This record gives sequence, structure tokens and C-alpha cells, in this order.
Amino acid sequence: MEDDADAYAWERRYERTWEDIAVGEDGVLRVEQPEGADWRLQSSGIDADARRGVIRHVLVLWDVSRSAGAIDGDLKPTRAVATASALIEWVEEFFNKNPISRLGIVLVGKVQDSVSGVVREVQAGAELWSHMSSNPEDHVRKLRAFREHGRCDGSFSLQNALELTCDVLMPMPAYGTREALLLVSSLSSCDPGDAKAAIGKVEEKGIRCSVLALQAETYICRLVAKRTRGAFAVICSFDHLKAELDRQLLAPPIASGGVSTAKCLIQMGLPSRATSKSATLCACHVALTRTGYACPQCGAKHCQLPTSCAVCGLVLVSSQHLARSTRHLFPLPPFVPAATAAAVAAPAADDAEPACAACAACCCALAPHQRRWRCTRCGEAYCEACNAYLHDVLNNCPVCDSTGAMSSAPESGSGGLPANGNASFPLAVS
Repeated sequence: MEDDADAYAWERRYERTWEDIAVGEDGVLRVEQPEGADWRLQSSGIDADARRGVIRHVLVLWDVSRSAGAIDGDLKPTRAVATASALIEWVEEFFNKNPISRLGIVLVGKVQDSVSGVVREVQAGAELWSHMSSNPEDHVRKLRAFREHGRCDGSFSLQNALELTCDVLMPMPAYGTREALLLVSSLSSCDPGDAKAAIGKVEEKGIRCSVLALQAETYICRLVAKRTRGAFAVICSFDHLKAELDRQLLAPPIASGGVSTAKCLIQMGLPSRATSKSATLCACHVALTRTGYACPQCGAKHCQLPTSCAVCGLVLVSSQHLARSTRHLFPLPPFVPAATAAAVAAPAADDAEPACAACAACCCALAPHQRRWRCTRCGEAYCEACNAYLHDVLNNCPVCDSTGAMSSAPESGSGGLPANGNASFPLAVS
């Protein structure tokens, strides 16, 4: 039998898992985890002082070749269907955390190409399937349609995918980060030329490429992530896929000496919603609507925010979008595990029970042996559920907000931003 040191890490993780199950004093089964086992409580590995982009341009390269349509034991029923389901949730969460960023989806596999008006099928091509936009509904609608009726055919081509990435992301404004996320199901690449030359082109343009291998690790995919300073992971299950996608929600640090390192001013418009008595055409979808947002620079009507004006190109947002877009710049520091009440209780009579503290957020009583977490700034204790909610959703400590025990970092709220009205102002972005 092979030694445990020669086994894979993911194999050792699932060995003898029944030993982690214990019965609590109330008779409820609990899984005992080591300190710091929860991924929400671990540091992302990024320095808090690292510069990150406020506006991101992300292109998802989705492998829909024959390999993606194969039946998989880990990603059921097929890799393509499981990936589509995970992307639907991820796209909505992406725009929740990056409301003024732009996202696009590229299909890599058997696509249709038009040359001189003649439509032909390309067995290993890449196609911009969902154009770059700030509207999650456009992407989600197409992903749901593909999950129900999409077909996987052809071969995967890394070279065609990377070359299309350069063609799509390079025209994007220089003040935003340029990123690509590859979801690869194939173990081979059918390229018309040199794939390493395409990797060098992407690296030269300063595009950060992260790769999620849905089947196994390949040298060329690892090389793409390494040379472009992206992340790489091999997916083991559907939950693992969603966890790795969630790691892409946080804006990556801007590399020193990279392309997007200079600070610049961006002019943005903050239009207010108006309703007219009669329906008029909107500039974004050319549809008749009664409500919309008028561009403060040219007066063109748009259905939703955020977006770019279809007439003058002005970025249209609201003050709430700007406030939410800077939350990842000042994340809530991880709470430290606090000693249980039974461990710190003063010696008392044998029949005396230690006092039960209450969670500072939900005000529920904390049992003497219940796991709790303490804020490093105000010192208040929180239960495990509130700790996860404060870091994942609220991104603030309620006690620190009420008492003023805040760090020296500026707040991520909308203080100092213009009111939501027909106005345009410059925004400094690094």
C-alpha cells in the first residue's frame, strides 16, 4: 500500500470523515472542524494594501466541445449543464459585487463563422456568444437557454480562444482591468498555429487569465495561468466549482508595472429615473418604454443602470452602484476565534453554571460550549452564522458602525458622492 504522503491532497481530505461527527449536549449531530477550516474566515492571500481595480472587464471562455457534453460522475449530468448552472448564480453575484464592471461570454468549440457572407461551421473555433455588458439579465437568459437546449460539439482550441480574448478586451478602456476566465473540459487543444505565441500575446497585453480545469490538469492550461499571473484549479465536484468561481468575485491585485497601473479620471453620469405619459424609444434596446434614465450629456434614454450611453458613450451609474463597487477595496477583517464561556469562566461552585453571553448581532444566547468569533476592533462576540453573514453579505461590523470603532481606512459607503440626479462628475480610478 502506498504511503499517505504519496496520496493526493483531496483524497486525504475525505478519508475517515465519520470521525469528525460528534453528538452535542443537546443531542444534535455536529461536524467538528479544525480552527480556520471555514473558507469564509481565511484570508484571501491578498495584501490589504494592494491596489485593485474598481471597474473590471471580464471575459468568460467556456469550453462547449464534445468533452463538455460527456457524462461526468462529478459534474452531473454533463460538464456543460453543470457549468451553466454554476455560471447563472455566479453572474448574478458578480454584478452584485462589481456593479459597474462589464462581462462577456465566449463559446469555444464548434461554432458558425461567416466569411464573405457564407456561413460555415468551424470545428475548433471561438465565438463571442454574449457581448460585453453590465446587464446580468442578458447573460443569464442565454445561459438558461443553453442549459435547456444547448449542444456541445467540436474541439477545444486554446489559440483561437486567446486570440479572440485579445480582440474583445483590447478595445476596452484602459482604466479598467482586463481579465479572462477559462472553463476547460478538454484534455487537448486543436490549434491552427502556435498556442504559445497566443499566450505570449495575452501576456504582453496585460490580460490576466485564470483557468478552471473541469477534468484534469494539463501543462498548457497551467502555463497560461502562470505566465499571466492568474489562478489555476482542478475542479473535483460541483460545490468545488462554485467555490472556485466565488474566488473570482474579488478584484485581483494590480501587478506592479502592469498595464493598468496609472490613475485616471473617468467622467460618469448619474441620471434619475423619469416616467413619461407616452412610450418613447430607448437607445439601448430600441424598444418603446415609459420609464427610463436620460443621459445628462446628450439626453438619450436608457432602460437600466449601469450602462454606457449608446449615443455619446458616457458611463451611466447611480450613487448606490459606486458605493457597492468599492466594498471589496476595504473588506471586513476576519474575526478571530474566541474562547468559549466554559473555558474562561471563573472557578465557581460545582452546581453553578457559567453565564451565557449573547451574540452582538442576532442577540441570541451563546451556549457555554458554542463556537464564537470576536471582532478585532470592538471585541464583541458573534455566533458562527452571524460571522458568515457579516463577511459574505453585510461587509460591516454593526457594533463598530454604531460606536465609531472603525479603522483608519475610509468607508465604502456613498459619503461624498453626488446625489442621484441628472449630473456628471469625474471619478478617480486606479
